Amino acid sequence: MKTIQLIIIAIFLSFSAQIEAQNYSDEEIKTKQTVEKFFEYVGAKDTEKISSVISEKVDWYIFESKYMPWTGHRTKREEIAELFRTLFTYFVEGSDKFEAQSFLLRGNEVAVFGFVERTVKKTGKHFKMPFAMHMTIKDNLISQFSMYEETLIIEKAFH
Repeated sequence: MKTIQLIIIAIFLSFSAQIEAQNYSDEEIKTKQTVEKFFEYVGAKDTEKISSVISEKVDWYIFESKYMPWTGHRTKREEIAELFRTLFTYFVEGSDKFEAQSFLLRGNEVAVFGFVERTVKKTGKHFKMPFAMHMTIKDNLISQFSMYEETLIIEKAFH
């Protein structure tokens, strides 16, 4: 049910953006550029570059799961680099797709809607699911990050 709700919200936001032309402020343009760099670096699996767009002190949260050691709360830039190094080792190389489909910008905050798919190395199981993120950008760095995903879908792929 949550998956359907996220998809409906993403479609609505995408449709609304097409109907109404958006004029972005300078702050919103910089915010979107920072977020786009983040996604580019994640796609390239470059943990050093990922770290370069994260604030030294960050409020980072992904719902915690005992099967996924990269989840939970983090507060330091170096913890985020380690988080991604760990995350990348759990999935089959080349099996992942991480796509941001819609952005909702308000000043230095952005909500991102998209989907992710990966194959778990340990089990060979593949999953695909929508996600939503909320980020706050300060001084062109991500200072706050929250990830909303169907944790149960990922956990099932680990069994």
